[in-house]
Amino acid sequence: LILLIRTIPALIWALVWIRVTGPGPFCGVVTQSVCSIGMISKMYITAIEDLNTGILESLDAAGCTTFQKIRCGILPQLSASFISTAIYRFDINLKDATILGIVGAGGIGSPLNNAISSGKWSNVGAFLLTLILLVILIEYCSTKVRARLAHGRK
Repeated sequence: LILLIRTIPALIWALVWIRVTGPGPFCGVVTQSVCSIGMISKMYITAIEDLNTGILESLDAAGCTTFQKIRCGILPQLSASFISTAIYRFDINLKDATILGIVGAGGIGSPLNNAISSGKWSNVGAFLLTLILLVILIEYCSTKVRARLAHGRK
């Protein structure tokens, strides 16, 4: 099921959900959710499969409880990957929301689409500049968070 979800591009999902729910913000949310679930599931499964089981065996040999093994053996290995994946997907969703709005599925691209169709080019420029600045801000913040995770600081 995850493979099927991941195989179909977001634009196709948007067209399917427009047909099911009609155009609007709900369609955009459902489309983004389906695409996010597919990608995040795959990334999380890969991270879980790559766990170092030697750490868990060492904790088991030391007599740790299940909770202690999760807290000290599993979470430290997965937290950076999970947070990085969530930030990455947020970045993708922001960019996809613009495209989905332009095709009529609601989202932050709807005002851009309205400005384009009405010929208000100064508004189009303002929307595009705002989107570019938002993407740069998110990239800056995600880089800082990833750097902190890589160095193990809290």
